[in-house]
Amino acid sequence: MSTKTNLILDLSMLGAFLAVSNPHLTGITVHEWLAVSLAGAVMTHLLFHWDWIMKIGKEFFKKLWHQSRLNFVVNTLFFVTMTGTLFSGLMISESVLSTLGIHLNVSQSWRSIHFLLSDASVIMLGVHFALHLKWVGTNLKRYIPNPIGNLFQQRALPQALTAQPLRMEKNK
Repeated sequence: MSTKTNLILDLSMLGAFLAVSNPHLTGITVHEWLAVSLAGAVMTHLLFHWDWIMKIGKEFFKKLWHQSRLNFVVNTLFFVTMTGTLFSGLMISESVLSTLGIHLNVSQSWRSIHFLLSDASVIMLGVHFALHLKWVGTNLKRYIPNPIGNLFQQRALPQALTAQPLRMEKNK
């Protein structure tokens, strides 16, 4: 996957996550359906990075410390909290499951679990984002200001279009 595609997917997921994190902003129905679509985006993200996940998972205990191990732990915790948030959200769903014809009679404890895990997910997103801030900043600069700035830079004309001094040959 190209860096540009990865950046677009990541920023889209960040926007969706921030919207999902505030159901008062979107309303419950949009909150639930956006969360389901975010789960699909997360799965896509994981598939795109599957080679890295497998590589670091296999090498996890071979070295005492390295940045990839911290990323792996944070990403795993983020995935666990997000999965738990989605599952508990489905258990208390008012819109998604009823649309699918599923009606559950579940304990209100699921609501507490959902709020706890969603708060943990927000914290894990912050840590995950902080660990990748340099990559995000570098690539945002690469794909947004640099191309726009290049549009306004003065470009050199091809040599065929530049003025050349005329040579006058003397007739003998």
